Amino acid sequence: MKIEQEHRIGLFDIDYQFKPQVQSIARLFQECSTFHSDSVGAGTEFLIERGLIWFLNRIEIEFFRYPKLFEDVKVITWSRGFKRFKGFREYLMTSPAGDIARGTSVWIFFDVKRNRISKIPQDILDCYHNESEKWFADEIDAWKPCGKISPENQMDFSLRYSDFDVNGHVNNTIYFSFLETLYHQSIKGLAPPVKNVKIRYNSEIDQSKKSVRAGWQKSDGSYLFNIFDDSNLYADGEITPMG
Repeated sequence: MKIEQEHRIGLFDIDYQFKPQVQSIARLFQECSTFHSDSVGAGTEFLIERGLIWFLNRIEIEFFRYPKLFEDVKVITWSRGFKRFKGFREYLMTSPAGDIARGTSVWIFFDVKRNRISKIPQDILDCYHNESEKWFADEIDAWKPCGKISPENQMDFSLRYSDFDVNGHVNNTIYFSFLETLYHQSIKGLAPPVKNVKIRYNSEIDQSKKSVRAGWQKSDGSYLFNIFDDSNLYADGEITPMG
């Protein structure tokens, strides 16, 4: 079953160049997936009451084009199935003017009370009607991220009250804000728009942290990145610019 939400690209979605931010697209994808779970009876409040939660493990977003300010878009998502403690989800953003972006993701089911990854209960599996359609030939779950790198450029980011979500961790869409700031402010000249971004979330940034660092290293036309501090690698991945 595919779930749809409509949205008009507004001023809070765009940057100073009137181009929608990658973070905004990621946020709309996340909101649509949350709406999907809520609509089938397995949403955030239901899970929290049972001491359970989904953690985003990996996501890939690829842009065909960037939407315009005030463009009416439609975000579509669907569950592609489950495997033990993993859930697989696809995304599409489109409009009457054509497709805008697509995405794929892997989510990990976690038992907060036991503080461990958990097999997905059958009653939650039964809530979803899965679709087999997927966007990418290569599974994001099989992608091998870069791991720890030696950054050529890096920036520090102070963490704000608004960065933390209902789970007490920095929301996964905020990582895209770190990366976009790093990408656009550290590349000499006007950086081309992002074509594709892949990210693996390795550990949560909790409320005890006051700042993190992001850095990139160029590799074969792409930018390998880390989000980290002195003792933790919170996320790693790669950004590929539009040609």
